[in-house]
Amino acid sequence: MRIKIIGENNCARATRHLLRLAGFAVTEFLPADAVAGGPLAGYAITIDLAPAHHTSDALLRPDPPTHHQDASASEEAPRSHRDASSPAFAEASAGLPAVAPVNFRSEGRIHFDSVDSALEAAVLRHVTQLAAAPVIVDRPGGVVHSDRELRIVAPNTGNAKADEAAAVAIEFGVLRGLLDLTAPASAKSTAGLPSEDPENSRSSRAKKWWPFGILLLAAGLGVLRAGSAAAPGRVAEDARKSHRLKPVLLLRAAFAPEFLAEAQGQFATGQGLDPCKGLTKLYASISQTGNTQLVAGTSSKKIYVCSIHVVAAAATNVAVVEGTGSVCATGTAGVSGFGGATAATGWNFAANGGIALGNGDSSLGAEGTSGDNLCIFNSGSGQVSGGISYVVE
Repeated sequence: MRIKIIGENNCARATRHLLRLAGFAVTEFLPADAVAGGPLAGYAITIDLAPAHHTSDALLRPDPPTHHQDASASEEAPRSHRDASSPAFAEASAGLPAVAPVNFRSEGRIHFDSVDSALEAAVLRHVTQLAAAPVIVDRPGGVVHSDRELRIVAPNTGNAKADEAAAVAIEFGVLRGLLDLTAPASAKSTAGLPSEDPENSRSSRAKKWWPFGILLLAAGLGVLRAGSAAAPGRVAEDARKSHRLKPVLLLRAAFAPEFLAEAQGQFATGQGLDPCKGLTKLYASISQTGNTQLVAGTSSKKIYVCSIHVVAAAATNVAVVEGTGSVCATGTAGVSGFGGATAATGWNFAANGGIALGNGDSSLGAEGTSGDNLCIFNSGSGQVSGGISYVVE
């Protein structure tokens, strides 16, 4: 099974990276029709950026496939626009007519150019679950007419936070959709049994990936810097997340979040119900270059962290701490479940490294002292971005 991700924008690059980490054979050199129709057929997925919101109406239309007839047999057509992943942008900018003149407006929306197929259904299901932005399906009005090809146009509104959240949903939607398509069949073929319907076999797939997720967690903690962003779509409204989060720890949430959450340790109340499951969640954004208070403490109550995602622009250490006074400077302690009381004893990220934990259904950690504020400490002065969901009890 070969996968070709077509596109030279950041979203396409991140998707290729995630698929390779997950063990997919991702090719960049075969024409897309050879991937989708060859003897060892796979899938070809194009990821484009929508024209900028200030682009004239003539440009607001789907691009032609990047594997058009002018492309060589060994690589995609050249690009003249830094973030354009198909030649239509270059053609339009040079005054040439763009092909497939379909009226389409993608500002603020994720656009699917596809046909009714298992590939579309698998990827669309996960993208819509993860995305806060609306998802528009153009079937079959665009340039895709094969059940083994898919084209996704990511929003390019100029709103960095919204565009980043949509890109994250696309990257992990593609990953999880391809896992749905391939994992059940491979598991059944080794046993000589017919493959199950993806929806009906969800539990078995999650159990299958459970040991792999634990290995990824161990590898990430011991060897690699943390990875990519896949926070659930409900958090994406406040997500403040960046799709430049790349490798391994985030694959835990991508494979089977409903099962992997159990490995993160759940904090139960005296009644046996996890606070994150029984209380209304609140959200806080992380955007800082120095130590910052995220949440003010509440008298006689503790803060429980339900999910967190963080990315660091430069190499830095990041810690989740509690305390009182200015920026948790008094009685500083590490939040239980996250590490020490100083940045140096928190997560150690390389440049563009990060981490995402939790799907919001169970607690990742909790303050040890009632009434403490919740803060994020970081060493250095590089930008640290992300967000948390939490409850107070």
